[in-house]
Amino acid sequence: MLKYINYQILDNNDQQEALEKQVSVTIGRNIRQNIDAFRQHIPSLVGIINDHEVQQYSLFCTKDAELNIVDFATGRVFYQSTAKLEVMAEVQDYYSHAAYFNLQGQKDDLTWRHQALPAKVDVLLVFGLGLGYHLNELVMNSHIRYLVVYEPNVDILLCSAQANNWQQLLDTATSMGTHIFLQIGSDATAVPAELAELLEFDQTLDKIFVYRHQFHPMMDDVIRYLLQHSGDKYALTNTGHQFTEYKDYADYVSERAGNLLGHYKPQDYKTEHAHALYNANMEALQKFYPKVHKAMLEHKTRAWQLVSDPQGNPNLYHQKRNALFHKDLEAESAELVEYFVNHPFKDDVVLNQRASSKYKSYLHFSKIAELQPLIDKALNQQSQLPAMVNTLIIFGVALGKHIEWLTEQHQIKNLFICEPNLDFFAASLWVTDWAGIFAKADDAEGRIYLNLGGDGSHYFYDLMAQFYQIGAYSIADTYMLSTYFNIGMQKAISDLRSELKVVLALGEYYDHARFGIAHTHHSIFSGQRFLQHSNAGYKNHVALNLPVFVVGNGPSLDHCFDYIKEYRDQVIVISCGTALRSLHRNGIQPDFHAEIEQNRATFDWITQIDDTDYLKGIRLLSVNGIHPDTAALFKETLLCFKDGEASTYVFHNGLKKRGFNVASLAYAYPTVTNLVMNYAIKLGFKHFYLFGVDLGFIDINQHHSQHSAYYKADGSQVYNYQARHGGGVPSTGNFRPMVYTKPEFDVSRKLLEQAISKAGRKIEVYNCSDGVRIKGTIALQPENILLEASGVNDKEAELAEMLNSAYFPTFPELAESIYTQFDPVVFESSMQQWQGILQQDAENKEDATALIEKQWQFLRKRAVKDNDITFCLFHGSANYMAGVLTKLAANITEDSSEFLQTFNQVLAVWRGYLLDGQTYYMQEPFKFDGVSVQYLFKPVI
Repeated sequence: MLKYINYQILDNNDQQEALEKQVSVTIGRNIRQNIDAFRQHIPSLVGIINDHEVQQYSLFCTKDAELNIVDFATGRVFYQSTAKLEVMAEVQDYYSHAAYFNLQGQKDDLTWRHQALPAKVDVLLVFGLGLGYHLNELVMNSHIRYLVVYEPNVDILLCSAQANNWQQLLDTATSMGTHIFLQIGSDATAVPAELAELLEFDQTLDKIFVYRHQFHPMMDDVIRYLLQHSGDKYALTNTGHQFTEYKDYADYVSERAGNLLGHYKPQDYKTEHAHALYNANMEALQKFYPKVHKAMLEHKTRAWQLVSDPQGNPNLYHQKRNALFHKDLEAESAELVEYFVNHPFKDDVVLNQRASSKYKSYLHFSKIAELQPLIDKALNQQSQLPAMVNTLIIFGVALGKHIEWLTEQHQIKNLFICEPNLDFFAASLWVTDWAGIFAKADDAEGRIYLNLGGDGSHYFYDLMAQFYQIGAYSIADTYMLSTYFNIGMQKAISDLRSELKVVLALGEYYDHARFGIAHTHHSIFSGQRFLQHSNAGYKNHVALNLPVFVVGNGPSLDHCFDYIKEYRDQVIVISCGTALRSLHRNGIQPDFHAEIEQNRATFDWITQIDDTDYLKGIRLLSVNGIHPDTAALFKETLLCFKDGEASTYVFHNGLKKRGFNVASLAYAYPTVTNLVMNYAIKLGFKHFYLFGVDLGFIDINQHHSQHSAYYKADGSQVYNYQARHGGGVPSTGNFRPMVYTKPEFDVSRKLLEQAISKAGRKIEVYNCSDGVRIKGTIALQPENILLEASGVNDKEAELAEMLNSAYFPTFPELAESIYTQFDPVVFESSMQQWQGILQQDAENKEDATALIEKQWQFLRKRAVKDNDITFCLFHGSANYMAGVLTKLAANITEDSSEFLQTFNQVLAVWRGYLLDGQTYYMQEPFKFDGVSVQYLFKPVI
């Protein structure tokens, strides 16, 4: 299962550093001696070692003072904590079970065949270098004529050169007459040519022994081919054969999984007890998850079958790669659970939340700044998984024992289980008590979400569908557990973590709720118009046949201005955010401009355009909460509501009660392009062309259009984009194989794909941007645009008529009547009650958990009171704080006062937060946001 570096190093940093210092002396000595040995015996390796830059693997010191290899990109390790013992046991096993094939002689129907390794061996092919310990043992204990070692990754050679005694190995080989061929950087696909070359030296060569030291997606196919064609010299020396890498996620096998030597013969596991368990589990699936039950009835094993391993334990066996998933199911599951329970925040998405300088004046982020030192000190040290868990996401079922044990030890309210490999889940039905897991959750009114099949790319949509309903800050109390490593699933997990951080950053907190309510009140009061939910009155309007040019501010926009100008009068042009300045500089006035942010930074960006007449000729599209100063810049402001906002809850419901059912958008984040596509699809447009919607970049220094406010007059950047946003991660390109993106853009891409796929009718979306590929769109170079006749004669007149039908008339009188339902006296009383609940410091764990529960019950009651604004203002912030407090409370013990002390310190910050929030709101309930980014636009000196 998981073999991560965290499992193999000491929790105490000082002790770990002392171990590393002790071992570093050995490493230094080894590398000096080994370079001398290579220079004497294999001089070509010296240049390889000196010139190579490490890419993926390096050495580290385990808690047992041994050296091991770690993949520093993933944290995964190569061996167990005691690598030498592990390798010695493997070599001893190999002496009795040496795999081989014959170059000549009789063919057979076997793939793997074994015998005891003879005293004299003509050829031994070793697949995988590792630290090299196995080579020393083999050379010292066997007379091997030709020893050929295949190692695809040069990093591993460097690790071995620091850990192994190559001087001893090479000196012994020379004395024993062993010729060593180190095929560094080779995945063994040239083995037919190399066998033919060996036969030229000695035509009598027959028996070739194979030692698999690691699983490898290409080398495993090579090994399988060699063993399958035993006795067929033509096939074995056929240099034209094309080997095929195991690429599918279901075929992934970790480097040092079980049955490396390949001598295990599959045995059926389905015992009487297993049959009883399977029947009970299938009955439970039929009751709780009928679709899964049907899928399991129809499932046929694809790659992994359930077997009884050599110890008689249930295991998973890959039929083509001859690999066992577990070495010891019980021990590995227990280790996984124990480590997670004692280190639950390893992958926490909340603990390092930071605010940009733009929001430094916000109450929420000023309080977060106070909390961070307290949280970092407590939770990033020793902590434990609480007995009551709000949300747990488990990536990977395998045979499921870890899930059974976790649910026995902890009460989990919302359990998300993600398993892309249906072979694994099907096998787990014979091993794990799913019926008991489902029944326990059902009794406790908990929920278990089964996300099965696929490649993991859908996890974000499935999980966000739940988080969106209960508020983004519920992520603050979410734990994540990765069960096993799989390249495909790991990318999905990594993406999900990045995406949850983005969503959490977008989650509503006090300041956002407060200003959103004030801005929406102003929008209604000042006569801004809102889109009707029903399009029955205008869905067949001719204006909806007009193509829509959606203009983002990506760097490829600089190559599209001529095409936008060419078709300007035949289409509707909508500029997104900072693209407006780029259009202005190129003499293009859009029909609409769109903004999504509610803070006043949008005003600062837009007013970089010093042209009032230009702005007054444009309509603004946005959602409730748009800043009044920004709205005032434009010809008119057209709005709809955005799902999940406090201001939406207040005014959308209020308008609906009064007969105005306003449209509300679900996917209008995180970028303006998301808003525009959702908005335009909701209006009923059918044909879309995306320009500058790159959602990424080819060059990190060219991240937006050069004509936008991101660049100064001299072409330099307004601020260091890479330092603030990072260098980007690879993503499939629209016109090229690869571009770079960032987490926020990747979330935007996925939600654009979701919006397009869920449009509910046929729409055509042409992506003319040189950025990331967006599923559901058609890649189209701008020069290949061919527009069909829309049937619109007078675009402006038809558009104005359609908008008049689509939007409600103004209703300024409703702003006050809706808002005045909230009684300030009730609000003040609620806040006093809340402070009363939080008044006393906790004295023990029971006090702490009771306080959190009382706060939750208090808020639930406020949520259903129509005359109390408390819930609307503080719901998001309370979710966040409850998540932090819950994590702290879970670790309070009688033996240590540290977590109790930190809990009470955080509680004090929270009391101050609520008091300040109450005061600010009561003093100025209709205050507008005051964020400014004018500092970005200082003139070049």
